[in-house]
Amino acid sequence: MKAMKWSVLLLAVVVVLALGAHQLLAADAKTITGTASCGGCTGVVKGCCLMLTDSDGARWVLRGKKDVLDSSFGDRKSGKTMTATLAGKPVTKKGKDGKEYKEVKVSEVKENS
Repeated sequence: MKAMKWSVLLLAVVVVLALGAHQLLAADAKTITGTASCGGCTGVVKGCCLMLTDSDGARWVLRGKKDVLDSSFGDRKSGKTMTATLAGKPVTKKGKDGKEYKEVKVSEVKENS
């Protein structure tokens, strides 16, 4: 009887750890999707940068490696939507226009068709 209680307890611990690991992996793969524009040209930040505006109206200024951002930067004026994979935690800041935006490091940006 005691062995059965320990095995059930051990199974419960394994399940909790597995769910926790799954949540961590899911958090690492978070993406944002929005209409692309230039953060500088729209008056959000100083200087040109790739920015996405999501369906809720939140503005996301994307930061990251030059090669990751440059491939999509040229397409920012097309009005198409893009999806960015987050590589860091978003930081909320105030823009030049006084409104909030989120700045986040990304590992990948893809143009949606």
